[in-house]
Amino acid sequence: MKQFKALFLLVMLSLINFSCKKDINGCTDPASDNYNVEANVDNGSCKYHGNLTNWYDTTTRDSLLANNIASVTIYVDNEVFQNINPNAVMWSFEPECSTTAIGNWITMEETKSKTVSITAKAFDGANIEIRNWNQTRIINAGECELYQLIW
Repeated sequence: MKQFKALFLLVMLSLINFSCKKDINGCTDPASDNYNVEANVDNGSCKYHGNLTNWYDTTTRDSLLANNIASVTIYVDNEVFQNINPNAVMWSFEPECSTTAIGNWITMEETKSKTVSITAKAFDGANIEIRNWNQTRIINAGECELYQLIW
């Protein structure tokens, strides 16, 4: 009988031990870039991104070239984000926003929405600024925003 009680106690303790969930800290938001499927306690570490697609049509491209524009530089929050060669980029109509083909990743850290300041500067061959575009956009996690340059 003592062996049965000891075995019963051992089985019960094992069941209690295995049935208790342990806290696993991590990102519990499946929409985040670093979702942890095993996490059951959100520790505020979730990271998000959005995408920004800069574009211009053939009319603006032709105008950039006619005005001897050698490059267009895109700044996001005052940091260089993208350099565009007017000869290499053209669309005859608004492109589809994309996260793989032409979209550019915007890191948003712990927030699902970020307001970004976009500045595009056109430079001639002597690196003199000829034109400056400015706009503020809201980038949402998992979404793509279009920004059209018009000369």
